[in-house]
Amino acid sequence: MHFTVSKSVFYKSLQKVIGVIPTKTTIPILENIMIELKDNTLQLTGTDLEICISTELKVNGMENGACTVPAKSFNEILRELPDVPIEISLEEDDKFHIKTDKGLYKLVSQPKDEFPSIVVEDSEGQLDINAQILYNMIDKTIFAVSTDELRPTLMGVFFQITSDEFRCVSTDGHRLVKVINRDFKSSEFQKSVIVPTKALSLLLKNLDTFPNIEKVQVNFSIGENHVIFRIGEAFVYSKIIEGQYPKFENVIPINNDKKMIVNREELMSSVKRVSIFSNLITHQIKFLIDENNLTISSEDIEFGGEGNEEIPINYESERMEIGYNGVYVLDILRHLDTDDVEFLLKDSVSAAIINPSAQKQNEDLMMLIMPIRIKEE
Repeated sequence: MHFTVSKSVFYKSLQKVIGVIPTKTTIPILENIMIELKDNTLQLTGTDLEICISTELKVNGMENGACTVPAKSFNEILRELPDVPIEISLEEDDKFHIKTDKGLYKLVSQPKDEFPSIVVEDSEGQLDINAQILYNMIDKTIFAVSTDELRPTLMGVFFQITSDEFRCVSTDGHRLVKVINRDFKSSEFQKSVIVPTKALSLLLKNLDTFPNIEKVQVNFSIGENHVIFRIGEAFVYSKIIEGQYPKFENVIPINNDKKMIVNREELMSSVKRVSIFSNLITHQIKFLIDENNLTISSEDIEFGGEGNEEIPINYESERMEIGYNGVYVLDILRHLDTDDVEFLLKDSVSAAIINPSAQKQNEDLMMLIMPIRIKEE
């Protein structure tokens, strides 16, 4: 194998793949990146056996070949090099040479045959979706995914594809997010799958590399136990999470008749300040909601600190006091992008629905947060 390429081009492509490499593994070959050259096309592939990412880039190829090299060392070398042309070759002693006009660096390679082969089964159906829409839907749900390994079906985003809707849902039992895109048609197939968080995070990282993401299409295919996202010259393969996703619709209240409208930035700023004084374990803050006024407070009994702020709101129902996890409130507010947000409430022990003040065209976004029971003094 022998080729030349710009360092910046190579490094940018490597970043699309490097994230899948496991930090701890009992299978040493998984710490490597596979590099394969065919004419002037170089393919980079990484995997942790559950997820596989591959991308292609154009190089000046001189001799075809393939091998695997340690991903961490290779990435560190490229990162520290200036943006100069680099010459890469695989020598007879299995040494992987990285040469510039000022230096030569050698890595020990391993044969391509030792690298795991990802078998991509036939898909049950596929569709194309705008990359910007997909990015936004994943970004607005992935933060609420559970990290509890005892509840594996909650450790991914639930994708629901119907003939005229594409839904993404996530929940960790304390909060829930559902986003629906109706600018969507799928006459070929209807399917529901749970996609792991790691695969979606890596997909977002790949999509971030496109300067005009709104003009990019993602091909999304689903097989019996896997999904594949194809974006240009790259693809992200992931096994799906097996199991039945909870019936999330059952926990969404339908009779929250009290409405509070508040400025998002103002509420975020107040919650950040008041949360400094909240308990380090529960992160509990209190909302005292009165006519056109919201008092946000917190108290850490152990250390004696407390915080209290008032902000104006639009609210015309009876007085209500509710406890929330301040971290969860901030997470939700960060993933809304309207100036004002709408809280639909029932009482101090029922889930609150939080919506943007205005929905985007052909989109329906709903967030839910469970309250924390306030201890009686």
